[in-house]
Amino acid sequence: MAKPHLHVSDLETYRYWKDDEDATLEDLLRRLRHEEPPSDRMLAGGALAKLMERGGPYADVEEQDGWRFVFALDATMEQPDGNEVEGELVIETPQGQVTLVGHCDMLTSRAVVDQKLTERFDAERYVDSLQWRAYLLMFQRRCFVYDVFECSYRDRTVTIRELHRLAFYAYPDMRQDVERAVCELAAFVARHMPDRVAA
Repeated sequence: MAKPHLHVSDLETYRYWKDDEDATLEDLLRRLRHEEPPSDRMLAGGALAKLMERGGPYADVEEQDGWRFVFALDATMEQPDGNEVEGELVIETPQGQVTLVGHCDMLTSRAVVDQKLTERFDAERYVDSLQWRAYLLMFQRRCFVYDVFECSYRDRTVTIRELHRLAFYAYPDMRQDVERAVCELAAFVARHMPDRVAA
């Protein structure tokens, strides 16, 4: 039988839910069960990650999965050492052993890199993220870089105007912070979705 597991995206879903005073318990359960279809913005982000995975050089206009990406910016984009990489981190919780699973967009010899699409760049929204903390532990790197593509949407055309790079670094108590978050989510899931953590 598969080990009980949680995804890094589940940690972020739970974190956002706690910060949203208007969100209901049902909202969270629906998101954790993946009952909501992905938004167009999420699909565009997935298409961009797949495009980046192909490797450059990139033309001014590229197409991927039915999306048209217009690169209206002057920036050098780092190439991946390989395709998307899956990582795991085993954490002991009061509910038992849980495997935290994640997929990084790009892994280099010195950093984990993740690509994001946004219509308005706000560096502060990435500071509290558990994603970069968990990925640094999973992939045993000291540096995590967000490549944040600031863009505009029109139908299925995404015009990328700026690339913002944000770097975060490992720190001494990082593992404890991730373990605390996983334990909290595991307790919530065991209470409301026991099938998710049943061994």
